[in-house]
Amino acid sequence: MSDIDAGAVRAKAEYVMKIGMLLKAGELSNAEAAQKLGLSQADLDEVLLGQRRDVTMAKISGHLNQRQDEPR
Repeated sequence: MSDIDAGAVRAKAEYVMKIGMLLKAGELSNAEAAQKLGLSQADLDEVLLGQRRDVTMAKISGHLNQRQDEPR
């Protein structure tokens, strides 16, 4: 794996971890996260377990960035 690939994998893992933290903290429901990412809840579970590689980092980061822009 090249340095670029390794960096992309690490970045995606960090974003997935952030989603997991939001879920655990109750700031986001599984249904809401799945909907915003365009996934079923079963697919979201697979992403969180690292079993889905076809969900792009852009899709995940876009959702997280959108959350940061929302007023609390």
